[in-house]
Amino acid sequence: MQDFIAVLDFGSQYAHLIAKRIRHLGAYTKIFSPSAKENLLQDAKGIVLSGGPASVYSTDIPKFNSNILNLDLPILGLCYGHQLIAKEFGGAITNTGKGEFGKAILQQTSDFPLWQNVSFPNKVWMSHQDSVTKCPPDFKVTGVTESGNVAAMRHRKRRIYTLQFHPEVNDTEQGQKMLDNFINTCEICSKWSMETFIKDTTERLQQEVGERKVLMFISGGVDSSVAFALLNKALGKEKILGLYINNGFMRKDESAEIIERYRQVGIH
Repeated sequence: MQDFIAVLDFGSQYAHLIAKRIRHLGAYTKIFSPSAKENLLQDAKGIVLSGGPASVYSTDIPKFNSNILNLDLPILGLCYGHQLIAKEFGGAITNTGKGEFGKAILQQTSDFPLWQNVSFPNKVWMSHQDSVTKCPPDFKVTGVTESGNVAAMRHRKRRIYTLQFHPEVNDTEQGQKMLDNFINTCEICSKWSMETFIKDTTERLQQEVGERKVLMFISGGVDSSVAFALLNKALGKEKILGLYINNGFMRKDESAEIIERYRQVGIH
């Protein structure tokens, strides 16, 4: 079974980027709703709480299953996730009127597993209006910015870490190192790469399909066309038949071009 890190999507534009960055570091990721039942996450090696546009005190915030925080797994909260963890553990979050947007200078205040091989002062990317103004009793502040805002925390006993900034974006200079340090706390055994993903997926498809044949409907768009081409490679063109559906919104002569392009591999 492929080890994975679960990313909880709180509506952030960066949730998929977080998942992508972690995959590029060799750990597989799966994206879940923050309201997911904890049994869906118990096989994860770690959990990341993404950022999001809401305030933790808003009435229309994404529903969160707080039981997830009771799982004995490494947990990383980013931006909104940082504030939500602070709130859940008894800290305070306030709109101080001193939000941070853009680059900020991060200073280390104490040792932190995520600071391994990271140098300070460090430029990080901020995008928040609310701030953690009171650290939860069971946590310790590990980093601050020049504004005095709590930029990083850690639980004193458990593997729960939080960052107010976004390590997944290029503007955080050593963000990849920080994410890699989190991955190291997750004790992942099976490394992930696109090459191994294609190999494993091909083997799984061959097992599931067996001697049966596959009929696939194709819109002519990139996603379905690429999926059809990959299925042909995995199963062989004698086992898959593609049926092109003209939805009436194609460009002039595009349907004819699509059919001609894939006729040799079984599209109709």
